[in-house]
Amino acid sequence: MKLNPAFFKIVYTSLLNSRKTTTAVEAALSAIDDYIASRSTGLFGTLIDHLREVGEARSATEIEDRFRRNFGIKGVTGACEYLADQGLLGKAPLAVRLTKRSNVNVQELAFFYSTKASHAG
Repeated sequence: MKLNPAFFKIVYTSLLNSRKTTTAVEAALSAIDDYIASRSTGLFGTLIDHLREVGEARSATEIEDRFRRNFGIKGVTGACEYLADQGLLGKAPLAVRLTKRSNVNVQELAFFYSTKASHAG
């Protein structure tokens, strides 16, 4: 509240202490979207940098495993989805095998960094 009183008034205090209207809830959700969007590269910089460095699509499973193993972070796919929706990452299917011995490929959601995606939106 002390660091950003205007933001927390919209998303917390006003909603808590007044009637919940569609307009008030939409304003709060919009403020949250704007708040996160303006900080996306800082909040998700490690993820964006990783995909930039590997230079190709990585499956959601591979990204999840890497961030869980190296940083103890779960749920990275949700962040990738958000970043793709914001145009900061690209999203594509990637052929993967269900097991190491499998002869059949299946499609898994994958994410990639591209300068085109990073300048979209």
